[in-house]
Amino acid sequence: MTAPEEVAVTEQETAARSSPECLVCPLCLGMAAMRQARPEAMGHLLKAGAELLEAVRALVDPPTGEQRPGGVQRIDVG
Repeated sequence: MTAPEEVAVTEQETAARSSPECLVCPLCLGMAAMRQARPEAMGHLLKAGAELLEAVRALVDPPTGEQRPGGVQRIDVG
């Protein structure tokens, strides 16, 4: 059996970890997962998200007009 003090501490820890999110919608599920993730995992996810947004922006933004030299050159041989 556990001592009453241990039960009280366990209940307090559980109450501190619980949050008022609904845990049904994706936003609340994501927030709950972020609270439980390790800091290095969150750093990695944030870095990957930033890289993904950069890639999307590169695809969506129109070219600036600067073209690199070195395309195909037609050489007349005859």
